[in-house]
Amino acid sequence: MKLPRRFRRLARRFLTPMGAVLGDLSFVYHPDYRVGVPGVPMDPMRGERILTFLLEEGWVHPREVRHPEGASLEDLRRVHSGEYLRSLDRGETVAAAMGLTLDDREARAAVELQRRMVGGTMTAAAQAVQSRSVAIHLGGGLHHAGPERGTGFCLLNDVAVAVARLRSEGLEGPVLIVDLDLHDGNGTRAAFAHDPSVHTFSLHNETWDEHPEAVADTCIAFGAGIGDDDYLELLAETLPPVVADHRPGFVVYLAGVDTVEGDSFGDGRMTDNGVLSRDQFVVQTIQERCGRIPMTVVLAGGYGAGAWRPSALFIGWLASGRDPSLPDDLTVALDRTRWLPREGEEDSPDDPFDWRLEASDLVGLGAGTEGDRLLLGRYSRRQVAESLDRFGVLDQARARGYREPWVEILPSSGLGPTVRLWGDAAREELLMELRLDLDRSSIPEQTLLKIEWLLLQDPRRSFPPGRRPLPGQQHPGLGGLADVIAWLVTLCREWDLDGFAFRSSLFHIAVLARRHLRFLDPEDRARFQALRRATQGLSLAEAARAVEEGRVVDEETGEAIRWTDVIMAVPVSPRLERVLKDAEEQEPTLSPHSVRLVARGDLTPGGDPDPG
Repeated sequence: MKLPRRFRRLARRFLTPMGAVLGDLSFVYHPDYRVGVPGVPMDPMRGERILTFLLEEGWVHPREVRHPEGASLEDLRRVHSGEYLRSLDRGETVAAAMGLTLDDREARAAVELQRRMVGGTMTAAAQAVQSRSVAIHLGGGLHHAGPERGTGFCLLNDVAVAVARLRSEGLEGPVLIVDLDLHDGNGTRAAFAHDPSVHTFSLHNETWDEHPEAVADTCIAFGAGIGDDDYLELLAETLPPVVADHRPGFVVYLAGVDTVEGDSFGDGRMTDNGVLSRDQFVVQTIQERCGRIPMTVVLAGGYGAGAWRPSALFIGWLASGRDPSLPDDLTVALDRTRWLPREGEEDSPDDPFDWRLEASDLVGLGAGTEGDRLLLGRYSRRQVAESLDRFGVLDQARARGYREPWVEILPSSGLGPTVRLWGDAAREELLMELRLDLDRSSIPEQTLLKIEWLLLQDPRRSFPPGRRPLPGQQHPGLGGLADVIAWLVTLCREWDLDGFAFRSSLFHIAVLARRHLRFLDPEDRARFQALRRATQGLSLAEAARAVEEGRVVDEETGEAIRWTDVIMAVPVSPRLERVLKDAEEQEPTLSPHSVRLVARGDLTPGGDPDPG
């Protein structure tokens, strides 16, 4: 049973975990990180999701999270040339360095965001050295920026600036930078190319520089498609000799997770557990050969809505000394809405991490403009847009290059009103379409918020080679499904509804929804389980095609098992939770073992497309 937050906090304060890896941890983060840069395909709430998980587990208290200032010009000049820094005042220079199309305002915002991230790594490094422990920056890892240029989404090299700052303050002895981002740490290597006291160790898929030699570096390219076993074997062969020879007194670890299979900007094939084993090996190798020395960890690369998960596994292990189990994305999204509830005077009223969503927050700051259509007769377009922004849905859109997402509310056409999210006010690129209404008939004496249709898509993206679209899918997914569902659950709480229900009209929609929703009817659940078992080993697109074409049959009757409209739900009230629990305890009449797939020659296992 999971203890309430206040008890987990007390347990953490007074009971030291017996398996804690390297003593007390310190954390650095700033809410500004969630702003992101338009076009950078990184989840802008990655650090916030990790921090939410840590707060919920009681492994960190909000007062213990340091929020950094931006790096000063003096700090930046220790690594970057004055000419390069002056060039960042020009929007076109920033846009070219980032490889994006940015206007002047967006370019200035990108520079300020990265200045703060540099400050974050500096803060973490100083804390690690002061306490001789591990300090974790829930951001950073801008390792492509060199002294004279920016590239690869990186304008300023936070790791190099942090090390240079420590040197200016008297840090002596060897420094080791372990960079296990999928991409080459070329900028960091260039920054220390002539400094034998700083060894830059980078394992990556491809070396970026034509002349990567430095006086103290390990630069190894392993190619595309690397999996757990090959990666861990390579790491075990190469890292321990470097640690033994260099004997560092301070370590910076870039714990990138873009080596995980399915990362939207990587070509690795590692699993979350494989990355955790990698992280554990790094920490244990340093600990065994160097003892308890200061270490700073930065997040580095990881692209897509799930990038927070392998990072959270690693940090949870550092905090607890055990392999933690992670909540699902919906739980984390909902936990964000309960951040730091005030218990007496425990938390400061002006705490910058107090992002708790009250009812007044949920419906926005104003009453809307005259003439606005109201969603469900209550929420204006502006209010819906502000709510989606608070839940991170608009940030997901901005991260994919849609700078000014635009919300539209359409009146009911018989199945309830519709919320549309467009790429901009011109309404040419549809990102989200949500049709919902109140439902008082599906469950007697209960009122639900019913979702008749939900579409999340990124019309600017194409499907990667080898990934087929799902039936009816025209574009890859937008991401942010859990954040949308969390918003709907919070609407239910505000309205005092029992929960929300979703109509799953196609098999693959049920597969995706099953991550967060539960079946009302035990027969639907049994049919779903039977179809999943029969199509095991197929990609989601192939499984959906097999069901749609009637090639999953009942062995006794030979009849195809079709997927029909079913209702799935997320409970909010205790009485709906009881209904769902009773349904899960009922035995269905359909046996899950009486189903088989009729084979066809062109069926091949494969990865699922990114449905969002």
